[in-house]
Parts: sequence; structure tokens; C-alpha cells
Amino acid sequence: MIQARKLGHLVLKVRDAQKSKEFYTRALGLKVAHEDLEHGAVFLSFGTQHHDLALFQLATGQAPDAKQPGLHHTAWQLGSFEELQAAYRELREIGIPVESTIEHNVSRSLYFQDPDGNRVELYCDMVEDGFHAMRTMGPRRDEIDIETGEVVSRGKDYVR
Repeated sequence: MIQARKLGHLVLKVRDAQKSKEFYTRALGLKVAHEDLEHGAVFLSFGTQHHDLALFQLATGQAPDAKQPGLHHTAWQLGSFEELQAAYRELREIGIPVESTIEHNVSRSLYFQDPDGNRVELYCDMVEDGFHAMRTMGPRRDEIDIETGEVVSRGKDYVR
């Protein structure tokens, strides 16, 4: 059985990443771990993990669709890469399709959807000090082979 350890972080689709960054740093005391306002992405942390909240400027303010404000995905932490590999196999066995398996510099992840189409991430951290790693290396989005952990293709867009 898959045994998630905790809710890892939240990712919100926002209309204005700068304005949202200012709000969350002021209202909650989050710190900027990494920001790329050119691509509308801000990663915020309480200072112990790579990020507790990510903000992606994807919302258009028009009719509701995939680019509206709201939840991008929920992320659930597992204890190790071996647990992530086992979760991948278990999801396949129970008929839940996995969309992608990704290396993010600080973590390895797999993504799938719940029955309502909400995106779910299972991940394991790959560094001791994720906050420091995020601040110095930033995020990455490379597709990996879940069985070997080897990079299959290099990603350019970490928002998806």
C-alpha cells in the first residue's frame, strides 16, 4: 500500500505572480526560494524545505478553463525513491495512468489525475537541504525512467 508521509507543497495558478508573491510573503511570512517572473513562477518556503507554495502565473481572468486561478496540483511526499518506484508500479496495477515521471533537481516525482481531473503528485526528496538547493540550482523538469532514475529527456518548462 502507498503510504504518503505528508502534504508536501501547494501550487496555485495565479493572475499576477509578483502580486501573489508579495501577498504570501507578507501575509504568511514565506521566503522566496526561487523566482522567475519572466516565466511567471515563484517558489516560496518557510525556510526548511525547497518550497511550501509555488505560484504559477497561468490564470487569464477569462471564462473558467485550465488557466484560471486555482489549484495546479497537490503533492504528497514519500520516504525514498524506492517508495516512489513502488507507488508507480502500484498505481499501474490498480489502473491509474501515470502522466509523467520527472526529475526536479530537488525531488523526483510522478503525476496522475484524480477522478475529477485534479493533478496529484507523489514525490521523494533527493537532497538534504532542499531550500538551499532550490535557491542555488532552481527547479528542473526532466523526464526520467522511473525504474532506473535515468533522465530520458531534458525539459525546458517546469510549469506543466
